[in-house]
Amino acid sequence: MTVNYYKSILSWWEPKRIWFNFLVGISGILGMLTGISQFEFTDLLGVLAWGILANILFSTGILVEILEDYYFKGKLKLQHFRWTFLVIGTLLYCTLTFSYAVYYYTPFIDF
Repeated sequence: MTVNYYKSILSWWEPKRIWFNFLVGISGILGMLTGISQFEFTDLLGVLAWGILANILFSTGILVEILEDYYFKGKLKLQHFRWTFLVIGTLLYCTLTFSYAVYYYTPFIDF
């Protein structure tokens, strides 16, 4: 469509990134508190990499809308499902973050 349409996509998604990062961070901290024995510098690098991956995956919402506009000319009307994608994606990533933190920081769990 137009540049204004792409700006509207960005202006819808980007303010929600702050809340997404906050919720993912809180779920990670809660998971770490379940069994943290010591926090090392290398763990900080892992947390940073996890946060970068979270933001890359968050950006797929923007990318999917742009690609839908380009390839399908907006016929799928994915903008109507923005909140659904945001809520489900955030819940899934928070669950994954919490689970991974519990698995990593809780000793003696044998999966």
